[in-house]
Amino acid sequence: MHPLKGKRGLITGIANNQSIAYGCAQVCHDQGAELAVTYLNDKAKNYVEPLARSLGIKDSLLLPLDITKEGQLEAVFEEISNQWGELDFVLHSMASATKEMTKSRLIDVKLHDFNFAMHISCYSFLAMAELSEPLLKKSQGSLITLTYLGGQKVLENYHFMGPMKSALESCVRYVASELGEDNIRVHAISAGAMHTRAASGIHDLAGLLKTTQERAPLQRLCTPREVGELMAFLAGPHSQGMTGGIHYVDGGYNILG
Repeated sequence: MHPLKGKRGLITGIANNQSIAYGCAQVCHDQGAELAVTYLNDKAKNYVEPLARSLGIKDSLLLPLDITKEGQLEAVFEEISNQWGELDFVLHSMASATKEMTKSRLIDVKLHDFNFAMHISCYSFLAMAELSEPLLKKSQGSLITLTYLGGQKVLENYHFMGPMKSALESCVRYVASELGEDNIRVHAISAGAMHTRAASGIHDLAGLLKTTQERAPLQRLCTPREVGELMAFLAGPHSQGMTGGIHYVDGGYNILG
């Protein structure tokens, strides 16, 4: 089956072959989608470029994107608009915090550190929504982002990112309301703990992974491809009546008290 055949999508946030975004790109490619992907900088390009080639992505659609650099996000969408003219789905997969934030209590975080994390982890979603709106409107497409349970519950060692994910999830609901009149659907996928580069900043990540595996009802960690399966469903033709929700791929960990 190729439910995404003929669809075109933008996948951001691939860092290496363990990235959740890469798992999503693999599934979308396998289901027939044509993709554009981004990389953070020249160092990251060395890892992302061979992955993009394995997915048949044209060099002109392998694009640099550092959200903190003025004009790069606009350039990504300008290039996609010039080449395709529309988009069927967009995956926002960005989150970051400073090292200082990971080592201090939340109430001790300095304003510039907090603003940096909020800019990359949450505001970038709004900026991407604004730029993708005219392209998604043409195809009545989907905008999807990634979140984590720490945005809803207090989880040990996730204090520095919890407020960012909470804000992101609220933005998903409001953006879904704003874009619904154009039949653009907006979703968040709450992925379980995984050994990714993005998670490496969490103190005692090994302990978190162990606890997740032991306590989750499925008694295992989920994989980036499993997140990709849900992401492809939300981007495809069988989720037309869904928008504004937080959908879990975490082995059931979210239901625990």
